[in-house]
Amino acid sequence: MVSLRNYFTITIVMFIIFVLFQSAGVASELLNDYESNPYAGKLEELPGREDVCERAEDGMEQGRERILYIGSGHSSVSGVTQNWAFYKKCDIQRCASPEEYKELEGMGSGQPLDMAVIDSGSIDWETEGVLDALEELAAAGTNLVFAGLPEESIIEKNRELQKLLGISSIEEKETKAEGIHLYKGFLLGGEAVYFTEDEGIGEKKQDMQLVFPWYRLASGTKTYMSGIMKEEVDYMDYPPIIWRNSLESAYVFAINGDYMEDVAGLGLLSAMSAQAKEYEIYPVVNAQNLVMLNFPGLAAENGDEMMRRYSRSSVNVFRDIMWPDIAAVYRKNGLGISAMLSLQLDYEDSNLPEQEMLIYYMKLLNELNGEAGLSGFSRSDTGLGQKLREDDAFMQESLPDYRFTSFYTAGLPEEEILSALDNSILTDVRTVVEDYSGDAQIIGYVSDKVTKQTVLSDGLRYTYREDFRNKCVETALGYCSVWVDAAEVIYPEDNGLETWQDMEKDFSADLFVNWKNFRGFTGTTVSECDNRIRNFLSLDYKAKRVGDKVHVEVGNLGKTAWFILRINRDYEVSIKGGSMKELEDGVYLIETKDEDLEIALKDKERIL
Repeated sequence: MVSLRNYFTITIVMFIIFVLFQSAGVASELLNDYESNPYAGKLEELPGREDVCERAEDGMEQGRERILYIGSGHSSVSGVTQNWAFYKKCDIQRCASPEEYKELEGMGSGQPLDMAVIDSGSIDWETEGVLDALEELAAAGTNLVFAGLPEESIIEKNRELQKLLGISSIEEKETKAEGIHLYKGFLLGGEAVYFTEDEGIGEKKQDMQLVFPWYRLASGTKTYMSGIMKEEVDYMDYPPIIWRNSLESAYVFAINGDYMEDVAGLGLLSAMSAQAKEYEIYPVVNAQNLVMLNFPGLAAENGDEMMRRYSRSSVNVFRDIMWPDIAAVYRKNGLGISAMLSLQLDYEDSNLPEQEMLIYYMKLLNELNGEAGLSGFSRSDTGLGQKLREDDAFMQESLPDYRFTSFYTAGLPEEEILSALDNSILTDVRTVVEDYSGDAQIIGYVSDKVTKQTVLSDGLRYTYREDFRNKCVETALGYCSVWVDAAEVIYPEDNGLETWQDMEKDFSADLFVNWKNFRGFTGTTVSECDNRIRNFLSLDYKAKRVGDKVHVEVGNLGKTAWFILRINRDYEVSIKGGSMKELEDGVYLIETKDEDLEIALKDKERIL
């Protein structure tokens, strides 16, 4: 039997617990400042396009890498190479053919170029002197990158070219691989096997280039990626796709495929540059984004289809089914979350957005330190100007103090984007989110004060090629942006019964597995990412090694800068002027707020 004293004690304890829980809820409500946007501010006070660090083609400075591009100035490889040099703060010069390099300023001065990128498809390999010029470059210590190979018929009849590339023989003029094997230590993120025996998974994910010539490599070569063949072929004999040939004074890198023709080329160049040296240091953005496009929708839409698939309205699909899964995925992974609100998807029906749902989601996003931006997407024929006016009227009535700082362009051409930014609802926008179009310039400026950032990976349909591309961009920039388009859920294009629950299983699994090796980078909202993009584009640096110390001089620092350090020897690494953490074996992320950074690389064998 409980004594009176114990009864009162229990009652008081329960009352205290009740009050604490209630107080926590009240405090959470009071502290949830969802009605304003912390990223809104004066655009003129932010770094802008005029602050971007540009490298002049006719200038070569001590302490900077020197890159030569050989080939057509209008090819996709040219665009990739120029953007890579721009992001890496390299000096770059261009010429149309290998013979022209002799005329470039600086050749013969005793300071060889660090790398020459050769667009094989735009070179006339029948021209006399082409190979001699490339061999002269390599003899001077310039590492060569064949961004794609000459046609197999050209390689077959040119023994000197085979020798330069490290090819001993041609096994097959054309073969079809079962999959692709990316080996550990080349791109950030580690080993990847792009192959499955499950036909259903293969149909959804396999989009790598599987048909290519099969070359046998000579001794002195190293393979970074190869095709996966049938079981009767020993894995050591798999056809190479990316490899390195060692010459006396330089390396020759070869890419057997089209991988240098899109944004993946940024990471391939960064990886090859690192593989050619004892150490490599270069700046990165350090931003990991999860962007929910057209989420949430605040109006009930496509009612018949929603009832057929979910037995509820679209508003309830967003709230009861999608949001709990999205919040769980966010908490389990290290990406920051941003929601590009679609106040309506169809502006021509009679269903209007609901104010209470807007406030509901704004509170939830704020609790997750997320960001609410605005989507420019519309399913109806309503013009963008009319859509934005209706959105503005709704926001003025619902949350008049909230100002959007990010805008999803939904495939709009640049002139329409610039025109849209003059609309009153978008006057505080500092960054726009764009779809990936194949262009290697995935971060930059769309106007003097507004940046752009590109979403690269489809969270609902994540393919092998997208994973490879993501590893490449993480390697080059420490940047990723995964998108999930909620409009595809509310207005599905298939005629079956695929639901969000079906898509979410792949989304959750892909994000957890494929991003676990990138959790050393920072999750950001798109406006936080904007801050880092501005600082990254303005940043300038020089690195010089003296003895066992690397001195990095950082210019236009801003508040913080991040660098990737890759080492290919057994060094003990220490740092002054910043902090660092190991991302994976031999790869470090360095953070600095100091203009002078010193990295000590001490050989462990000498220490012992």
